[in-house]
Amino acid sequence: MRQAVRAYPSDVFPKAIDEDENPEFYQEKRAAFFRETAHVPCLRRIPELNKLIDSVVASWYLEPSSISSREWHRIPCQRSLGLAAFNPQTRQLESDLQIVTGRNISVRGISFTHPSHIYSREVAVTFDLDQPVQEFLVVRLAWSRFSKKRKFQSGGLFLSQIEINAE
Repeated sequence: MRQAVRAYPSDVFPKAIDEDENPEFYQEKRAAFFRETAHVPCLRRIPELNKLIDSVVASWYLEPSSISSREWHRIPCQRSLGLAAFNPQTRQLESDLQIVTGRNISVRGISFTHPSHIYSREVAVTFDLDQPVQEFLVVRLAWSRFSKKRKFQSGGLFLSQIEINAE
C-alpha cells in the first residue's frame, strides 16, 4: 500500500513558511525548477507547475514501488491539450492536431486521456490551442492503457520543445 500527501506550509509547520523570512527555501525551489525546465521553458508558463514553487509538497510510501523513485511530484492538469504524432527524424508533426484531456503533469512528464489508440512512440503536446505560433512539448510515451471508462490513458517523459506556426 502506498500513500501520498500534498501538504501546504500551514498543514506541516506550526507557522507557515514565509517567503520574506525564509527566502533561501524558495530560492532553492525556484532554482531547481528553472534548472529542470531549461530544455522545455514553456513549462514555466503552466500555472499548475508554478504551484510547486509556492507550496510544500510531501510524499511517503509504505512499500517500495517504482512510483516512490519519482524526483518530482505529479499534480492534476485536467484541461484540453493538442496532440499530434511526431517524427523525430524530420522534427515535424505527422498528423493533424487532436484534442485530448490532460490528467497529471510534473516537471518531467505528462499523462492524458484520448479517444483512440496512439500508434506513434513520440508525440507532440501543446497547451497553446488558440495561438498562431504553438509551442509543443515532444513526449516519448512510456505507457498506455485502456480504462474501464472506454478511454485510452497514456503518459511519458518530456524530451524537448519545438515551435510550429499554426497558420
